[in-house]
Amino acid sequence: MKNSFKIGKIKGIMIEVDLSWFIIFFLVAYSLATSYFPSVYPDFGATVNWLLGFAVAVFYFISVILHELSHSLVSIKLGIPVNRITLFIFGGMAQIEKEPDSPATELKISIAGPAMSLLLFALFLLLANLADNLGAPQAAVAPLSYLSSVNLLLAIFNLIPAFPLDGGRVLRSIIWRATGDFQKATKYSSSIGTVFGNLFIVFGVLWALNGSLVNGIWIALIGWFVIQLSQSNYQSVFIENILDKIYIREFMTSAVVTVDYDISVKELIEHYFYKYKFIIFPVIKDDEIIGVVNIEGVKALDRELRSMTRVRTITIPMNPDLVVSPGDNVSNAMAKIFRNGIGRVLVMDQGSLIGIVSSTDILNYINIYKEFNK
Repeated sequence: MKNSFKIGKIKGIMIEVDLSWFIIFFLVAYSLATSYFPSVYPDFGATVNWLLGFAVAVFYFISVILHELSHSLVSIKLGIPVNRITLFIFGGMAQIEKEPDSPATELKISIAGPAMSLLLFALFLLLANLADNLGAPQAAVAPLSYLSSVNLLLAIFNLIPAFPLDGGRVLRSIIWRATGDFQKATKYSSSIGTVFGNLFIVFGVLWALNGSLVNGIWIALIGWFVIQLSQSNYQSVFIENILDKIYIREFMTSAVVTVDYDISVKELIEHYFYKYKFIIFPVIKDDEIIGVVNIEGVKALDRELRSMTRVRTITIPMNPDLVVSPGDNVSNAMAKIFRNGIGRVLVMDQGSLIGIVSSTDILNYINIYKEFNK
């Protein structure tokens, strides 16, 4: 079951809503309708409070989208694609396709979101004052004033130097510029992010014990979320750094078993799958690689047809996503493995098959590398 659904595109960027978003949306609306508006504006009736609660919740999340959209548009302008923006229980997240290539790029992308939140703060504040001066009813002024305050808090919160919040990314760009080492900058900023995450948890627990249970639990959950993201982000950067430095020739399997395109599928099963216990084999015709055959292709064939069907019938033809060169790095190989959907790539050198690499080979190499480079 899919956990999110699409609500549209903005500037080519898909906007998605995770199902968890509805939890915080209704919590915000409920809190405003039953607590904030009744206590600050006691003259409002229950109906007005609920209408304002849902209206403010909608505009708050529009503000979140605009915050993330600012990151995304700056990122695209600087040459880094953005796949989508997802709204979820902790707010919003722009899924930027790759890490920035320079400290300056990181800084520009990072400050774009808080800059938008500050702009929205000024806009809503201006509208609230204008409405008040024109004698508009408090039911019109109150939500504008609240949205102004919320966007200011959103900007301030995101500027906390707790990676991967925007402030943490700004900090990483500064450390990166000072050290010239992206991985080291990520490690330091992630460590600081973990410290802030733990502080959020402690503060949340203390707040909950002092009577503000919901707010305390929420702050503690945000702290936990920051810790998880800061650590996972560092791990992904660490692994990406490994993948960019390791070349296919260093760990490819060079003893590759091939099958002739004209043998029967029954022979393929009995003399290759059972004997070698591989799940994929390159297929040759007149000493030329024409594609690969995998176990899924065999399973899709009716049993009674296996003895009369030739391997060429179920061969997956050669295409660019099936082939890497020995000088390619692992990042390139992994990208092709994900795209081709068969878990392998063939290593070709000047038209000759010299090896094969699987996703398992890559993961095993990474795990061993990590053990010796902790």
